[in-house]
Amino acid sequence: MHLIELYKKQNFVFSIEIFPPKTEKGMDKLKMTLEKFNGYTPDYFSVTYGAGGTSRANTHEMAAHIRHDLGVPVMAHLTCVSHSAKEIDDVLTKLKNSNIENLMALRGDPTLGTEHFILPEGGYHNAGELISAVRKHSDFGIGAAGYPEGHVDNPDKDDDRKHLHGKIAAGAEFIVTQFFLDNTYFLRWRDKLREEGANVPLVAGILPPSNWKATKRMSEMCGVSIPQDLAEALLKHENDPGASKEIGFVHVEKQIEGLLREGVEGVHLYALNNLETVKRLGPKLRETAGTPPACSAD
Repeated sequence: MHLIELYKKQNFVFSIEIFPPKTEKGMDKLKMTLEKFNGYTPDYFSVTYGAGGTSRANTHEMAAHIRHDLGVPVMAHLTCVSHSAKEIDDVLTKLKNSNIENLMALRGDPTLGTEHFILPEGGYHNAGELISAVRKHSDFGIGAAGYPEGHVDNPDKDDDRKHLHGKIAAGAEFIVTQFFLDNTYFLRWRDKLREEGANVPLVAGILPPSNWKATKRMSEMCGVSIPQDLAEALLKHENDPGASKEIGFVHVEKQIEGLLREGVEGVHLYALNNLETVKRLGPKLRETAGTPPACSAD
């Protein structure tokens, strides 16, 4: 089943993103945690793709576990980084053979030790080219990334939206945004895209800020603005982890409430494998979805 079918059938879709650990012990622990995540009945999970090393193979293992052992729809991430077209083709074949039917197609972040994306020899320049390659390979459901404040590598927001339209034209069926902390940016971006003719679901990516240092680092790395009141509160309590975490949860709860009032089509929760995050935000998101969860991956 392509995930776009969920967005067509439901007014609101609740999804959770996880990342695969690099060790066997970590993978076993996450599988146990996912049993608890699944108690909050997300409509689907997505599994990120490491910039290198064993986490790439673990993406496939974890996606297969979710698809077959948990019986929940899953979307495996795939990036252009450090891959030739032939290697991408091999990954797609393995995913298809495991009945993993949905992909998040991404250019990917630069590898460790480099500041900019380096075109792999015989590889793809960007997500649009990757999406086209996926389309030619097999009938995958395809999601792509969107950037309400513009991609950090592209300060021209109009040009950044043009790239997004290109991904949609290539075959992306829905768009999931990078996290944002101010709904204004998402809503302006969404409305502009609709004016320009984009008619695919535009899904809000939500990440609860946990403390000032981490939030500032992520903000700078991803080009995401921090609202002044949130920055001041996190700074004031930077030496109090419990208070900082509560500030972050309260902030994203208000974000979610505002997005729901604006008719957002879905929330993609960047859980960072954290059970507390899912416990805190999962019930509200499940309740909002309203309809029974997609409990079968078929």
